[in-house]
Amino acid sequence: MNIYELLRPFLFSLPPEWAHQLTLNVLSWYGSLPAKRNQNDRTIEVGGLRVSNRVGLAAGFDKDGLAIRGLSKLNFGFLEFGAVTPRAQPGNSRPRVFRLRKDFALINRLGFNNQGIDALMRKVVSETPHVNVPIGINIGKNFDTPLEQAYEDYEYCFVRANTLVDFVTINISSPNTPGLRELQGMHQVQNLLARLVRLRDSSTKNGEKRTLLLVKISPDLSENELEILCSAVQAEGVDGIVATNTTTTRPSKDGEQRQGGLSGRPLFPLALNSVRKARSFLGADCLIIGCGGIWDPHSATKMREAGADLLQLYTGLVYHGPRCIREITQVD
Repeated sequence: MNIYELLRPFLFSLPPEWAHQLTLNVLSWYGSLPAKRNQNDRTIEVGGLRVSNRVGLAAGFDKDGLAIRGLSKLNFGFLEFGAVTPRAQPGNSRPRVFRLRKDFALINRLGFNNQGIDALMRKVVSETPHVNVPIGINIGKNFDTPLEQAYEDYEYCFVRANTLVDFVTINISSPNTPGLRELQGMHQVQNLLARLVRLRDSSTKNGEKRTLLLVKISPDLSENELEILCSAVQAEGVDGIVATNTTTTRPSKDGEQRQGGLSGRPLFPLALNSVRKARSFLGADCLIIGCGGIWDPHSATKMREAGADLLQLYTGLVYHGPRCIREITQVD
């Protein structure tokens, strides 16, 4: 039995958000300790990112970059922070995170609670000299920004992060901000992506570091909707996708009365299918990060076989602790 298995009963006795905040506090403290010499000097290039392994931290675990240094010590190949919005916002009312223990799942309706893009970027700038893994951020719109002006929020966030991080993920798939998923429609997504690609390319022409631009998609898209979105990704020159966000479906009866996005093991078949379909639409060259229900080497292998270049963890980390990172990194 490892240390996390000993601590988990205590953490699970607390309300989920309390337990999560406590975990971030411990990781922040862990990051302040002297670093051990990194024995893994192996790096591979995947889709423009130089990573030590294919397993990364998904957005949502550390929205505000509170534990960047501590998380970088957990053997992740890359880290993604956020989602953040232009202005700080409290998110939805509590309680807003629920455990489905029998399903090894979570339901959240957080609603992009965060301290704002500028606060996160100050953390990133101060911590990156101490971190040797690629860092990305996940960006969204403020809850009170009209949908027709959403592009302004994404541009604001992208400009402030561009060249300071390795990749930026456009979150248009969270189910917890009203209307957000409508941005995945053909007209809306093409307009948004075209604007952000122009920003990315203009900075590259000036000789600055090229920041990868990714799109996080919903697992609840129909095959036709996914094909349309992938066509827009290709047409506009976006670097890749993250598949997937949480689902509003309920594969089991547990949690049927809870609103919000479901993550964890029940999400895995949906995420796996989304990755497989997206790969068929995007071809071999577009970067795909598989995210959703990965928790062990078997699920990681299946996700890789479906076409994911890189993998991300969140709920698997909550239920199984850092051990699952080490186990999954063995999957090529």
